Amino acid sequence: METSQNIQLSLIEATCLALISQGSTHGYDIAKRFHPDGDIGEVFTQTNPVVYRALKALDAAQLVKSTDALGVRKQLKFSLTMTDEGERVLRSWLNAPATHIRDLRTEFLVKLHLRELAGMKQQKFISMQRDALDTVLARLLANSSRSAVAIWRREQARAVARFLDELAGEESPPVNNADREDSLQLSARNQLHAKVISVKHGGVLSTVKLELDPGQTMTATITREATNALALAPGTAVLGLCKATDVLVARNEQR
Repeated sequence: METSQNIQLSLIEATCLALISQGSTHGYDIAKRFHPDGDIGEVFTQTNPVVYRALKALDAAQLVKSTDALGVRKQLKFSLTMTDEGERVLRSWLNAPATHIRDLRTEFLVKLHLRELAGMKQQKFISMQRDALDTVLARLLANSSRSAVAIWRREQARAVARFLDELAGEESPPVNNADREDSLQLSARNQLHAKVISVKHGGVLSTVKLELDPGQTMTATITREATNALALAPGTAVLGLCKATDVLVARNEQR
């Protein structure tokens, strides 16, 4: 039999495994969770036959064990329980971030829900998910092509970055109109249009890396509170204000 590190579960198999771990022991009860009005179906809808096939696959892989049981009307039905190997595989899956942007809509949201049901801490997992996609997000945002596909991918990357930052509590609503660039009166003359390419948060301060032109970057260290107030995320257009050795940041709402 494969080790838990080598077992590759489909999303539906892994979700069924988690539901069994949390006390859903009968196939029909599990399948109902995948209906459109079920808690899993809200994110990931599946039909009963598909769920039953996934349960059989888990049994065949010895991740769950099925035993005969009697229903409330004395009918024969199967009761499902986790094996030790199933517990190990499930724990590994629940702690693994999604590796593709497309998987955030299903796999990541399902994992968040299952982890919440299991009482698992979420902040570290959300941070791991953000780190797992940093490279691909940076690559998509660095592509300056004006093709429809490239524009779509850039917007998708910005949306993903904002979603994960907000989920982690690291983004606030945009500043109001009184804070727009065209209402600012500043003495600093070195004002450089730039784009945010990464944001790293510390306990009090945040490090914001800006791109001026391809290959030209500068870094600003500002308070985390200011970073949140400006709603800075990769792809955000900003104005870098240079004064002596300091780099200040202003949000450009019109770009």
